[in-house]
Amino acid sequence: MSVLNLLLLEMTHRWKSSAVFVAMFAVISAAVSFVAINRKGFEKEVIRNTRDIGSNIVILPADVDQVSYHANGGFAEETMPYEVVEQLLEYKASLNHLIPMLEKKSDVRFDGKQAVARVVGISASIPMPGRPKSPMQKSVKQDTVQLGAAIAQQLGIERDQQATLEIRGKEFKVARVNRQTGTWQDAIIQMDLKNAQQLFQMPNKISRIEAIECTSEECERTGLKSDTILTAELSRITDQAALLRREQMAKARTEIRSLSRDNALLLQNALWLFLVFGSIGLAFWNTIQRKAEMGILQANGFGPFRIVFLLVGRALILSLLGAFGGAMLGAWISYSQSLPLFEATGKKFAVDWYLAAYIALAAMVLGGLAASLPAFLAASRHPADVIGRES
Repeated sequence: MSVLNLLLLEMTHRWKSSAVFVAMFAVISAAVSFVAINRKGFEKEVIRNTRDIGSNIVILPADVDQVSYHANGGFAEETMPYEVVEQLLEYKASLNHLIPMLEKKSDVRFDGKQAVARVVGISASIPMPGRPKSPMQKSVKQDTVQLGAAIAQQLGIERDQQATLEIRGKEFKVARVNRQTGTWQDAIIQMDLKNAQQLFQMPNKISRIEAIECTSEECERTGLKSDTILTAELSRITDQAALLRREQMAKARTEIRSLSRDNALLLQNALWLFLVFGSIGLAFWNTIQRKAEMGILQANGFGPFRIVFLLVGRALILSLLGAFGGAMLGAWISYSQSLPLFEATGKKFAVDWYLAAYIALAAMVLGGLAASLPAFLAASRHPADVIGRES
């Protein structure tokens, strides 16, 4: 009888153990596939959410007194040319999501009420060339404004109320009243940057640029200080600006991303180890069950190579069935759960089927390798010794 026929007979005869082997591989392969495929989506989700914490880099005009800037709640009258933004983009600085702003204080009128507000002309976030990202800050529509919660309350404007403000003699429609944030943004009026430049007669002028650094994780690994690198980089680009780094925010963003990535990798590796040790355990169990059978086969002329092939071949076939079925199942579950799992990026989630196929192939190979050790041990024993002990 051929080895292949023996393989098929053995798997059908011991169908319960075969089913357990396939089920174990399917479950663990599905779990590995789910975790591995979701790692990318999870990392993107974490990046997106940590990005929404806010900018950790502020680029100010070089002549700003930073003591006065902080004392005035992050406000300064000094400006710098818009070309600083263009220089940063041309140099491809270690930054992303550049948000140029022009900030001025002005009287604001609505329905007989008057207040002094911080008017912030803001641009949509500008990605660094070669680092395309979904926008961190969207643009404000022309000739409209968005109100902070505190200034809206002071002027008596409700969230869904249709209202028109007067700023420096020009009318602006209120597009939205933003929810309360507990920060200085509650006291601002946002408008499009070009609208603000025209309103205050300051063409091509900005008060500051907010951005996110791209160096913190690399600096953590090398022991360098990110602010030192960025300051030196900025000094080579322009002499019209100075850099302010929000250290705690930068550190929190780096630690959150690093911790989440490490935990996902740890979980994935733990599942691989569980797969390996589970395969070895099931292979030994199968070998112990078949000791007498192995002795009889050897006594009937089956050499060690055919014995090894019989045991390893069984493991490979069952691993193939369980691993590919499980990996595809894990990939499908990843896709079906992407929207509830990833609120910010779920709509753009795409299953990496190549990764799922790679996991299935790797699991199958691990199953075969795990069966090799008990197979070689079984093949190396003398048939008389095996049959004698069984009797």
